[in-house]
Amino acid sequence: MSHSKMGEKEIYLVLKSAIFNSELPPGTQLVESSLAEAFGVSRTPIRSVLSRLKYESLVRFIPNRGAFVYCPTPKEAEQIFFVRQILEPEATYQAALYASSSDHEKMNFFLNQEEQYYQENQPQLALQAIQSFHLAVIEACRNPYLIQYLREILSLSHIILTFYDVSETNTTHSNHEHRALYEAIYRRDADRAKQLADEHIPFIISDIDFTKKLNHALSIDQIITRYTS
Repeated sequence: MSHSKMGEKEIYLVLKSAIFNSELPPGTQLVESSLAEAFGVSRTPIRSVLSRLKYESLVRFIPNRGAFVYCPTPKEAEQIFFVRQILEPEATYQAALYASSSDHEKMNFFLNQEEQYYQENQPQLALQAIQSFHLAVIEACRNPYLIQYLREILSLSHIILTFYDVSETNTTHSNHEHRALYEAIYRRDADRAKQLADEHIPFIISDIDFTKKLNHALSIDQIITRYTS
């Protein structure tokens, strides 16, 4: 079934939303020709969208096979959080020292979003707000190398949580910990902020369950209809 022609930005947003809402679970193949037909476009914008999703670690290209929705394996996840445990507390320490009032406003904004989305029972949107909060903290550290490496680590962490987070019914501790972390940064208590960041990451890991059953992938036609109707 061919839908009316869509722009590259619209295609990107539809596919990204479908991945983050687990409607295209890990391992789902994204076939260029099928996507082009479904979206009513040539393969050129599809290639561009898939490349963008690859850059964001949401898609992986396998030689001679094609593009697939990506999520780190349990072993890769262990390595990702090992690096995060080392780097993020130090970035948080620096953020407490150097964050501006604008940085504080951004952090508080995303915390308010997290709380609101959980109250509205929208856990996937809450996860996105949490990622934005952590990214705001990291960007406040003013160290471009820490920011560069942690951006990728955060993106990969977010993908893992998108599919395998099992904390949807127990979210109180999440916002409470983030609030405490924010307050330490706001007070410029760098040692406390670093300690809280170090203690927070094991809680994130404890919410991950790789045995969690995922939904079957929706067809591209179903996804397009869901996000454009």
